[in-house]
Amino acid sequence: MESTNLHILGGGPAGLTTGYYAKKHGFANFTIFEAGEHVGGNCRTLKIEGADCRDSTLQRDDFRFDTGAHRFHDKDPQVTKEVKTLLGDNLLRVEAPSEIFFEDKFYRFPLLLNDLVQKLETKTLLKIAWEKVHSRRRKQADNFADFAINQYGKTLAEHFLLNYSEKLWGQPPHKLSTAISGNRLKGLDLRNFLRSTLLGTPQNPAHLDGSFFYPKYGIGMISDKLYEFIGPNHIKLNHRVNRLVHKNGRIERIIVNNVSDTQHATTAQNEIEIPVSTVINTLPLTLSMRMLDPPPPPELSTIADTIKYRHLLLCVFCLNRDAFSSNASIYFPSETFPFTRLYEPKNRSTDMAPKGQTVIVLELPCYSDDAVWNMSEATLQTEVWEALQRVKPLLPEEVIHYQSYKLPFAYPVLEVGFEENVAQLVAYFETFKNLYLTGRSSLFRYLHLHDLFKAGKEVIEQIAQVP
Repeated sequence: MESTNLHILGGGPAGLTTGYYAKKHGFANFTIFEAGEHVGGNCRTLKIEGADCRDSTLQRDDFRFDTGAHRFHDKDPQVTKEVKTLLGDNLLRVEAPSEIFFEDKFYRFPLLLNDLVQKLETKTLLKIAWEKVHSRRRKQADNFADFAINQYGKTLAEHFLLNYSEKLWGQPPHKLSTAISGNRLKGLDLRNFLRSTLLGTPQNPAHLDGSFFYPKYGIGMISDKLYEFIGPNHIKLNHRVNRLVHKNGRIERIIVNNVSDTQHATTAQNEIEIPVSTVINTLPLTLSMRMLDPPPPPELSTIADTIKYRHLLLCVFCLNRDAFSSNASIYFPSETFPFTRLYEPKNRSTDMAPKGQTVIVLELPCYSDDAVWNMSEATLQTEVWEALQRVKPLLPEEVIHYQSYKLPFAYPVLEVGFEENVAQLVAYFETFKNLYLTGRSSLFRYLHLHDLFKAGKEVIEQIAQVP
């Protein structure tokens, strides 16, 4: 397919998986444009070298952390096979539990019935059981708050779901779509719950969240292996797409800045015009709307302004102790904690930190105008450190290194009615005959890594069928 000219916008997981299948499918003429210095987007592994390590040149003596508590789920056999081929023995099967920290106690997550029976007061358990009996009589939910209460009752929902969801998404639960709901509490069926509560014979659901795949040196290995397979000649780093110039229902050219040229990175002198025949866009949906030249109809711009993406601020502590916990992740529903989740990479792979030391990462979801996003490094560290002491005490001298890391456009905020708004924007992009959308940010869907592989394959197969 020498004559096929593909321009893939964005070098995150969506762009890389698309490029991967483009090469496998025989497309010889394609280019990925990535604004950053590295591929992987918000799915990278970062390395902190030389922090009190015996030899910082050795991989086993590096502190590593992912840009988020990523894991690879074995949900699609074909995709799993592809990733195993890419990583070989470096793809590990991991069995690591997660927990919720609520009112000074750790609860297993997904919730286990015997754990709730042991840690919640009897009157609370009976209240939960009573609410579960009557929850089936409620009307169909049109928002996440009603959905959670219908499914699990008001008490259980408020304890473990509603406050956490508001912290994570930055919106009251009644404004969030039911699309944010997962199946992680599906083991709490009414019969087993009542048996556990009243008869003291706990029945546990299968562990839904503790088994997954994880690369030996972090989730970024997947992006790195995709990059190696695709080849650097197909990827232009430090190339930010600024405009999508269109005419007569087609994208005619893209305007790109070479941001590696710091002297002219933001000036028109540094703009590069590139004619295109086929464009695959993985960039954020709202950002892409603003790139269109000429601009879209005003009513669509108005819709785009109402759609939100959540940013993520990571606070990273390298510790001179063997472990902080045994969990893959710890969740914090209480608003008294500034963070929503803590993850410890070493519990995914022991090669993520030096022997006898560990690293923990705390996630603080926010918007760009929130105070925490613009907080000074010293103030942020103090605030997170003080909250962390209420979970498990740490000594100041145990901290080898601290840093924060910002992840813009971490994930889409799925508000009530978002489907209709997003559908209108996507439908407008679909009017361009040579433009295709794929990925979490571009389609405004909460997709996982295995979903992105599948989507990348599908869009390449679709293009291959075009005459």
